[in-house]
Amino acid sequence: MVRRERKFYSEEFKELVLTAYYNSNESVSMVARRFEVSRDTVSSWVYRNRMSSCSGKRVKLASSGTGFMKKEELLPEAKDARILELEREVAKEKLRSECLEKMIEIAERELKIDIRKKSGAKQSTR
Repeated sequence: MVRRERKFYSEEFKELVLTAYYNSNESVSMVARRFEVSRDTVSSWVYRNRMSSCSGKRVKLASSGTGFMKKEELLPEAKDARILELEREVAKEKLRSECLEKMIEIAERELKIDIRKKSGAKQSTR
């Protein structure tokens, strides 16, 4: 049996990974891949954090709008990771928007119907 060396992670790094998990729609596996940590490790951190919340000792996570921690309290590497995450989300949404626009153009051309609302057009009274 091959024995792997045990890795130890700082509390700040764990907090960064947990923050990324709770603030995204990514699975444990996706977050683990992004931070190059095993899926089982991230799962155990999530489990422990949830269990500690039952006893009122939940890890304070940096989050927008959830009240865990103020943005100013983020560590520099956490800020950098959050910026990268937000940049990826913006790029993904831009691509999604472009795809939807193209789909509407194709549908209008192929089906020969107007899909977009025209300015000044009257609303139907159904």
